[in-house]
Amino acid sequence: MKIKRIDPPSWFVGMRDTTLQLMIAGEDMCDAAITVRYPGAKTVETAITGNGEYAFLHLDIGDCKAGTMRIEVRKGNNTVTIPYTLHERETQPEHRQSLTPKDVIYLLMPDRFACHKNKAAAEPEQHCCPDQWQGGNIEGIRRHLPYLADLGVTALWLTPVLRNNMPETGNRSSYHGYAVTDHYAIDPHFGSMADYRRLVHDAHKRGLKVVMDFIFNHCGIAHPWLRNPPEPDWINHLNGRRVRTNYRLTTTVDPYAADVDRQQTVEGWFVDTMPDLNLRNRNLLRYLTQCTIWWIETAGIDAIRMDTFPYADAEAMQQWLATLHKEYPDFKVIGETWVSHPAFSAKWQEGELDSSMDFALFEAFNKTKDEESDEWWSGMNHIYHVLCYDYLYKMPSMTLAFIDNHDVNRFLGDFDTYDSKRRKHLVASMRCALAVLLTIPRLPQIYYGTEILMYGTTGVSDAMVRQPFPGGFADKRHNAFTAKGRTKEQNSMFNWLRRLLQWRKSNDITAYGSTRQFVPRDGIYVVARMHRQGNIMTIVNGNNRHAMFRPEHYSEIIGNAPTARDITTGRSFCLTRPTMMAPRRVAVIFFVKND
Repeated sequence: MKIKRIDPPSWFVGMRDTTLQLMIAGEDMCDAAITVRYPGAKTVETAITGNGEYAFLHLDIGDCKAGTMRIEVRKGNNTVTIPYTLHERETQPEHRQSLTPKDVIYLLMPDRFACHKNKAAAEPEQHCCPDQWQGGNIEGIRRHLPYLADLGVTALWLTPVLRNNMPETGNRSSYHGYAVTDHYAIDPHFGSMADYRRLVHDAHKRGLKVVMDFIFNHCGIAHPWLRNPPEPDWINHLNGRRVRTNYRLTTTVDPYAADVDRQQTVEGWFVDTMPDLNLRNRNLLRYLTQCTIWWIETAGIDAIRMDTFPYADAEAMQQWLATLHKEYPDFKVIGETWVSHPAFSAKWQEGELDSSMDFALFEAFNKTKDEESDEWWSGMNHIYHVLCYDYLYKMPSMTLAFIDNHDVNRFLGDFDTYDSKRRKHLVASMRCALAVLLTIPRLPQIYYGTEILMYGTTGVSDAMVRQPFPGGFADKRHNAFTAKGRTKEQNSMFNWLRRLLQWRKSNDITAYGSTRQFVPRDGIYVVARMHRQGNIMTIVNGNNRHAMFRPEHYSEIIGNAPTARDITTGRSFCLTRPTMMAPRRVAVIFFVKND
């Protein structure tokens, strides 16, 4: 008989839910007796799988104090004693922070952001292969926290940092982190648990929250569960076969969906290397639920982004969320809900999910850059029409909005291939999109490198929108972390965005103010936020020609205020006479209304 590991690797006393499931992995445990020796610990249920390689031990530790339990696994004359630590909680739930509408999330990929003395760093030739590991790590991120705080973002979303011990196929690796092979370990490419805890701690000191990326829907095919599943139904197989999902997420909400279609959506494998997990198995769901709680307690993370949320069993996900919210009432979870219609995104907020991802607004933003704004449907009308459906959302201001991310084309596309006229047009369009993103009732997310005009498309590979951040790696000839290392064009963008982000962070107007939007008129789109601290108006000329902003049309917001200040430039903006707006120009103006 042999014991290999026990999950969770430790636990905590003083939890609201006093039950604990331990999954013991080993060999030849059939007919073994498992005993827990510790004051206050009560064994509720013990089950050993038919092959003797896993045991599930269900305990109640409500009467236990912090210390080390002894778990004895006895078979015949052979006894294995496992020391198991129960910790005091470092932070009580009521003292934990999480995401609020004031936050702006900065999404980054640990492998692509920055490297600091990484033993697992990429060899020089690997940098020519964008789908290979590039060597970025947690310590590299930590070293650049001052840059991120200065930019003005308030939360960091790291794509998954859990172990992805996947085999490399050709020039492709699992650098992205979405094929987990160990739910309780940091991938050594990125560093250690100590590195991750230090990152969270230091981020908190600088006023930055940390969002951890999880995946319940699937794991990596190299996970030990594939060679030896804890229970026969641990992995989903349709009719005994590996069937890929049909990706038709609409079947999860369609009242008329055929069972066969919905089943393939939810139980099919995401890709051939990412097996679908059966969350209807109560032991697996409990395993993953405890895993998220363990990371909250151990690392001090502030929120979770759940990948492929609708692909997982809906009832199981609601159970997980209910358990999490019972333990942490204010803890926020963002679900990836990739269907480009507001009703779909809003539907998932009807239950326990705090935030869904607004792919409808993402598409609207990207349509604006190459369309003129007419009186009805095109250009800025796309944004207007998406926001019209906000009545569907439980809380629009906690719905994650973005102009691009790690799975789609960057807003600037193939920027390096365009002439100067096209480049100027795209930069101006991106400023318009970002100004709206940061002032509407949404939880904004900015993708790393947007502030320095990073570009790329997914046509050849997703890795082309996940390029290393300039200056984060060995070649620092172009160090975009410093003003000196950025080009004039990059500094202009960085400074513009920094002014808007730092202003947003300094008040509650965009987080908690009421909202009013105006039908696009003569090419001008206006969205306003009103709060006791003052009013703002985001004014966008969504056309390639000059357009006139006429303040009298917006008198219900402006009142008798004579002037405003453009937050992005610091200049005065007249509110008593018309102002000619240059093509693709945006102004975010602040004023106090005089009634």
